[in-house]
Amino acid sequence: MALTRLNNQALPSGSVLQVQTNPITAFGDLTLSNTHTDLFGTEHSFTRTVSNSKILVNFNLKMTSLYNAIICINRKIGSGSYAIVNKGATGTSNGRTAQGTGYTGQIYNSVTVNAMGYGIHAQSYIFLDETGEGLTDTTDPITYKITGLSGGGASADKLYLNISGYDGTNYNYTTESSVTFMEIAG
Repeated sequence: MALTRLNNQALPSGSVLQVQTNPITAFGDLTLSNTHTDLFGTEHSFTRTVSNSKILVNFNLKMTSLYNAIICINRKIGSGSYAIVNKGATGTSNGRTAQGTGYTGQIYNSVTVNAMGYGIHAQSYIFLDETGEGLTDTTDPITYKITGLSGGGASADKLYLNISGYDGTNYNYTTESSVTFMEIAG
């Protein structure tokens, strides 16, 4: 049960009302394409205790890629459909134009370029979900998941979750990721 009142007074804005951490134990590789593909094991729900609170979402993913991988956070409110959140900036700065495409992160690893493809790397994707990001006032469950997308359009682009990129019969080390939800008073 979340703490929403203290001495019969509502907690001030910014107070943490509840925290929920869910392990992500699935492991393996995901071949990416030009369409968003669900990253297995990352779909988790959270229910707020106060309908207008904010949610700080922290995906702590242990992963690597083979070549170019794009990471996106998706949200579904109640029984609705998924939409990409955290769309990013648009406009131009120093001659570079931002698309506002919703890419939460992008990683590139190759054992021939940077030797990072064999390791397991901690990637933290943090997103504050609030009204300005399209979050509605509800106590319906809110579900988040990660999707992956090929950054280079190559069919060889892959994400490895909770396992190293080394693809052999030995030395396939595994680990565990997590997602933490923090409900914050609005």
